Amino acid sequence: MLDVGALIGVSDLDRTALAHRPHVAIVDKLRGGLVALTDAAGIRRGAALGPPPETDGYTPGAVLDRFVRLRDRRCRFPGCRRRARTCDLDHRLEWPEGPTAHHNLCCLCEHHHRLKHQAPGWRFDEADDGGLAVTMPNGEVLVSHPPRFGTDLDLPPY
Repeated sequence: MLDVGALIGVSDLDRTALAHRPHVAIVDKLRGGLVALTDAAGIRRGAALGPPPETDGYTPGAVLDRFVRLRDRRCRFPGCRRRARTCDLDHRLEWPEGPTAHHNLCCLCEHHHRLKHQAPGWRFDEADDGGLAVTMPNGEVLVSHPPRFGTDLDLPPY
């Protein structure tokens, strides 16, 4: 197997155009959710396919950040369409009680992130089916899911 870095005469691909080589999205066929991101080299190496590992600190690493933003693609508050690239990554279960991992992170725009932490009576929990359950002060619960990968539709993931 050829080493791309050796072919072009560099030892580190991080600061070259090849650092952002095309990724392959592995998608759950039934739900349409993002399961893993890899590339052709990772598949040839036999790298494990799955979400990136959790990190020890509060801030997710670049790989985990990219995965969560690509999975959510927009603010997870029900009905909000703010793009993920402008959102904050928020821990559903506050850190350090909850890990900095794909299953505990979601994208929330600045407005809804402040709502979660500063407005009384609002609760953000994980729904039984993995969605984000938002409980309003009146007790009504709204559930949101990321859009199916490859679409921009707000359809349930079933």
